[in-house]
Amino acid sequence: MTKTSRLFHGVLLVSAITLSLTACGQKPQMIGGATPPSTDAPLTTPVAPSPTPIPSPTPEPLKQKTVKVFYSDQDEMKLVEKEVTISYKLDSDVYEAALKALKKSDDPKAVSLFDDLTFTSTAFDKAKGELKIDLKFGPKTQLGAPGEELFLQALKKTVFQFPEVKTLYVLKDGKQVDSLMGHIELPYPIKRPN
Repeated sequence: MTKTSRLFHGVLLVSAITLSLTACGQKPQMIGGATPPSTDAPLTTPVAPSPTPIPSPTPEPLKQKTVKVFYSDQDEMKLVEKEVTISYKLDSDVYEAALKALKKSDDPKAVSLFDDLTFTSTAFDKAKGELKIDLKFGPKTQLGAPGEELFLQALKKTVFQFPEVKTLYVLKDGKQVDSLMGHIELPYPIKRPN
């Protein structure tokens, strides 16, 4: 046998012994009694430094404006005017914020005519001065003729306090209707009073 083949056979023999001892659950020992480094040590992966968090932009503060909103008295005989402060993000949101203020009142003598109503969309065309709103009525929004008259007055007075609004288009469930509640004819569009 040549020197190379003896060395090869020796390596094979040591490998076979190591394999058989490892398979039996014993720790292998190297020739000469030395123990090989443990393979039971947990593997550690290098930890990448955590990236510097990018600060999120601070949200712009909401704009605020004091507007007039209109409610009914307790007997649905006349409008009650109140000043409220509304909050909105963009200038174009001011109309929707003012309309939503019609939905609630903190004064028991000022009753909301809009509490069971949803403003599904509000869009203002600045070039034409047109405000288009779409309403969805709940069962409590169906008022008698005097209530419907107050409802329309409150709606008009609220939107026409903004001088840039020249005309108001009111849709019900996305459609142009002749009357919102069946008592009073609804002009299309409603024009700013002179």
